[in-house]
Amino acid sequence: MQFGIIGGGSWATALAKILTDNGNTIHWYIRNEESIQSFKKRRHNPHYLSSAYFNPAQLHLDADINAVIEASEVVVVAVPSAYVEEALLQVSADKWVGKKIVSAVKGITPTKNQLLHEFLNEHFHIPLEQYFTLLGPCHAEEVAAEKLSYLTFSGVDADQTAAIAKYFTTDYINTVVNTDVVGVQYAAVMKNIYALGAGIAHGLEYGDNFLSVYIANCASEMSAFLEKIAPGSCQENN
Repeated sequence: MQFGIIGGGSWATALAKILTDNGNTIHWYIRNEESIQSFKKRRHNPHYLSSAYFNPAQLHLDADINAVIEASEVVVVAVPSAYVEEALLQVSADKWVGKKIVSAVKGITPTKNQLLHEFLNEHFHIPLEQYFTLLGPCHAEEVAAEKLSYLTFSGVDADQTAAIAKYFTTDYINTVVNTDVVGVQYAAVMKNIYALGAGIAHGLEYGDNFLSVYIANCASEMSAFLEKIAPGSCQENN
C-alpha cells in the first residue's frame, strides 16, 4: 500500500518513522524546499524530532501536495488544525478520488469549527466511508524514542480500519480499532483542553487530591458531551 503524509511537523515525522520502521516507502509533503534538501542531506527532519533518522531510499519528499496525494493510496493528514484548511485547499478535487484519508489532526478547523471529515465533505464531497482517524494517546517525542505507545484508529468499516492500523503496528506501537469516527475526534479536542487545565493546576501547586477530582470531572463531562453529540460513543469505547 502506498502511503502519503501531509505535514512536516513533529507528529507527521513520528508517523513517518512508524511507517518506515515497518519497511514502507512513503510519499511525504513538506512545503519548504529548503527543509527537503536539508532532510535529504542529513537524513532527519531539520526542525522536528531530529533524533529520528530515516533511510533516504524509503522517502519521496515533495513540496507539491497534489503530486504526493496522486502518488498515494492512503493519505495521512498530520497538519495542525489551525493550518489544515490552508494546506488542503491547494488540492484539486480530482486528486482525492478513490483515496483513503487518515486524519491525525487533533483539533477542529478554524473557519467553521468543523471536524476534518466535515471540511473534506463540504469542499471535496469525500464520503465518510473513505475517511479514517489516527489519534492518541501518543506523544511524538515518545514515538521517536520508541517508548511503548498506543494509537487508536477509527473508521465506519472496522475491517478496512484494521487493515490500515496494521501498517502502524510495531514493537513499540500497539493499535486499537473502533468505528466511532465522530466521538474520537471530539475526545481528542477535549483531551487537549483538559491537559491545559491540569498543567495550570500543577503550576499553581495544587495537590494530587485536586487533580484527581479534576480528572474525574473531566471524564464525566467528556462522557456527557460525547453522548449528546455522538450518541453511543461512550458505550462503544468502553
